[in-house]
Amino acid sequence: MNKENFNNLIFVLFLVVAIFISGIFLALSLRLFSLESFFFKTNYWIYSNFFNQIILGLVGVLLIFLAIYLIWQKAQINKGNLSVVQKTSFGEIKISIGSIKRLVLKVVKGMEEITETRPEVNILKSGGINIDLHLFVKQDVNIPELSEKIQRKVKEYILETSGIETKQIKIHVDKIFYEDKK
Repeated sequence: MNKENFNNLIFVLFLVVAIFISGIFLALSLRLFSLESFFFKTNYWIYSNFFNQIILGLVGVLLIFLAIYLIWQKAQINKGNLSVVQKTSFGEIKISIGSIKRLVLKVVKGMEEITETRPEVNILKSGGINIDLHLFVKQDVNIPELSEKIQRKVKEYILETSGIETKQIKIHVDKIFYEDKK
């Protein structure tokens, strides 16, 4: 079993436990059974046999370890994709996503048609990056023309300065600013 399947299995186990506990709470809220009878039956099942106590303790320990493992995995995932790796004949170059975002902002900063820019950079497994640019533009701007201009300039500048190939640049016009003309 590979690591991704193992992580998916752990996630599904936690979902099953969460659904089971949610079902108990829902049944209690709908008065399908009383809390007193639930605790009485649970108490009887746990303490009627020493083996049941051991199983319950092992399940508790297992759930704690699974939770710690999932938290650790999440931290590893966040650490892993913070930079783009370029291999050269002399070694590796790592360029952070933050640096790529700043390069994109530098290109767009000089364009007076744009009032605000929020870039998102996604690293591709096949190599290269995709960029999503969320823009606020001024009124009366030819959006298709502006988009093509931005895409061309950003792609050229990123390749020229970092050596990273930009596979795709998506432009999202989130807002158009209208100026009051008096």
